[in-house]
Amino acid sequence: MFPSTLPILSCRGRRRYAPGAVRAYLAYFLWFHRVALPITNAFRRLAVSESGSVLTEFSFALLPTLALLFLTLDVGWSVFARATLQYAVREGVRFAVTGQILPGNSCLGSSVQQVVAQSSFGFIPASKANTYVTVNYYSPTDLSQITGSGGPSGGNVVQVSVNSVLVRSFGPLWHGASPIPLSAVASDVMESPANGVPPCP
Repeated sequence: MFPSTLPILSCRGRRRYAPGAVRAYLAYFLWFHRVALPITNAFRRLAVSESGSVLTEFSFALLPTLALLFLTLDVGWSVFARATLQYAVREGVRFAVTGQILPGNSCLGSSVQQVVAQSSFGFIPASKANTYVTVNYYSPTDLSQITGSGGPSGGNVVQVSVNSVLVRSFGPLWHGASPIPLSAVASDVMESPANGVPPCP
């Protein structure tokens, strides 16, 4: 790098620049404007073009990345919802085999539906428990369905099922926005009632 000031020679009180320094400064000036400056500008243009290509590549990669992220969330959410519904129907069966009736309910079926709704972590609203939750009774010998007052008798098989509970996805980027229907089933053998009289089904 050449100095910003040139050497000054003094001769009888007169100031003049050294001829060699002037030639060197002019040579540096010409080299800078003919060689260095075009190269610098070329690198600047290359940097701008590379930044634009990076932005384009990022926009192409953003959509698949978000789709993969939401797909992972959807799968995890669906598995959690399915496991929760299975837990809820198991709790309903455990309550049903005892033949108890919750306060405010007149029959065993409505009590079981209430227990399932309370154990579903909000996937089944209490107001729609009778729509999603079904309680059926079967014979232990041939598994034929038993209806009427003889259903919740001791020794019969009680089945609690949840049908078509809709679970919505987080981000339907590459699939439909329609909710996923989930179901769960659990069964066990009824215990004999304490007073010998089966509860209202």
